[in-house]
Amino acid sequence: MKSLRASRAMVLGLMVVTALAVTVKADPPFTIVTAGLASPRGLTFGPGGRLYVAQAGSGGHTGKITEITDAWTSAPAVRDVVTGLLSIPGENPGEFVGVDGISALGNGNIAAIMAESQASGEESPAGHLLQVNTGGRWRDVANVGDFNYAWSVDHQDLAPNDFKPGDSNPYGVLAVPGGVYVTDAGTNTLNFVKSNGDISILAYFPNNEIADATPTCVAKGPDGALYVGTLALADSIVRGPSATVYRVDPSQAKPDDLNTVLTLATPWATGLYPINGCAFGPDGTFYASQLFTHWAPGFAAGDVVKIPFATPNVHTSLTSGALTLPGGVAVGPDGAVYVSNGTAFVPQGGVLRLTNR
Repeated sequence: MKSLRASRAMVLGLMVVTALAVTVKADPPFTIVTAGLASPRGLTFGPGGRLYVAQAGSGGHTGKITEITDAWTSAPAVRDVVTGLLSIPGENPGEFVGVDGISALGNGNIAAIMAESQASGEESPAGHLLQVNTGGRWRDVANVGDFNYAWSVDHQDLAPNDFKPGDSNPYGVLAVPGGVYVTDAGTNTLNFVKSNGDISILAYFPNNEIADATPTCVAKGPDGALYVGTLALADSIVRGPSATVYRVDPSQAKPDDLNTVLTLATPWATGLYPINGCAFGPDGTFYASQLFTHWAPGFAAGDVVKIPFATPNVHTSLTSGALTLPGGVAVGPDGAVYVSNGTAFVPQGGVLRLTNR
């Protein structure tokens, strides 16, 4: 079965040894907000400027959602809001998947997506969309993983090498009034899950020349459209930066019309290295984390790139490749860019506040 963890295995298995050996220069372009996290992934700011980070964990039921208060100060307060979430071992030692994408709702609740699917053999709540409150309680909203797995079985002709017997790996989320958008790195789709749990597929992201697109994150742009970043891992290794940010206008979506589903997404920014997380700042600037910034072969450092909304062909590095497998990105109330770092293979990851913005 192809999934985000499976598609990354080819490259990350080679990267693990050298990733651990990465050293940071004396004056790194970031400050450490918190360390000691197990496979940190999605980031989101909630009411009151509280920063939440998803930890995929280290196997068993070690997944967590952690709250960071006053992340922009020298002494932020850190507490675990939810513990005991499912953590699934990946295909390489030191890689785990579990709770990946998170997105804060206006009322203080958090939408969180679990990786993989029960249909692929994982235990519940793999593939489920959860709603979490700040008191630590969560409820099951919808089984996105199994819904998408069934869709991939019904549409195997779209990706014969990936959709047999079926595939699904929900990864990124964006909470909006009335529901949650979900990117699925396995089925290459963008879902919308209504508050009542109804699921639909709005867009499909086409295969690249070598492998599939693998959408990982979704953010809402200043024009109201959705912007979805892709991993494009194999193509980026072989052909150079091949990841794309797609624009999706949800007002034009027709979930019951397959032709619209297949054509709704249009390229907005191209020529990027594998994107793992993305967000918009208040001024409309788009930020994306990149797992690596060149392939030599071997490990090359990760980065966060910023893209002005009016000029999507302009890509500016914020860290000059000082990161190690970066993941989720969020822009804080202080205007600074935050990123989860060490999303896999490193003993401990963390959350960084970037000096540049």
